[in-house]
Amino acid sequence: MKKDLGLGIGDRPGISNFRFPTLLLAFSLVEVVLALGIVSFSLLAVVGLLPVGLRSIKNANEQAAAANVVGAISAALRAASSTDGTNFTNTFSGENITYRIGGGNASTNKWTNLDLSGTPGTSAKRLSALLEIVNQPGTNPPTPGRAVISVAWPAQADPEWHSANQTWTKAEGSLTTAIQFLPK
Repeated sequence: MKKDLGLGIGDRPGISNFRFPTLLLAFSLVEVVLALGIVSFSLLAVVGLLPVGLRSIKNANEQAAAANVVGAISAALRAASSTDGTNFTNTFSGENITYRIGGGNASTNKWTNLDLSGTPGTSAKRLSALLEIVNQPGTNPPTPGRAVISVAWPAQADPEWHSANQTWTKAEGSLTTAIQFLPK
């Protein structure tokens, strides 16, 4: 008489009838529910982070565009030319930038409804920009002029510039820099 070891080996020689223990063949209902809970919680967390990521991308694009607009306004101010040696003019986005050698009143230029490339647009109100010439260049000895260039977004909020403290209100973000310039 053969002793059955519980391994499922049959009585016929050479043929194995090995059976896996039934506990190893499937997951229990508790394990399946627990795994689904973990997966659904993880997916919900990822979906919850999507708006934050999209907002960060939009803000980064607007910051990069603002830096480009500040650079373009600065270049336009520094490239201003004169026909009489005293009054200097250049154009940025369809508006004249002017300053006078030897002092004079401060001047302010403001652009609204700029798109991300710095050109005025009617449909893409993304940026508002401002150039405030604080000090006009001096003559003898030649002294540099000083200006503040600032860009705020979004333009849809109609941000307002306050010269006294050089800040924007009603803006989600802004970039402000001060420059010195000499006439060519």
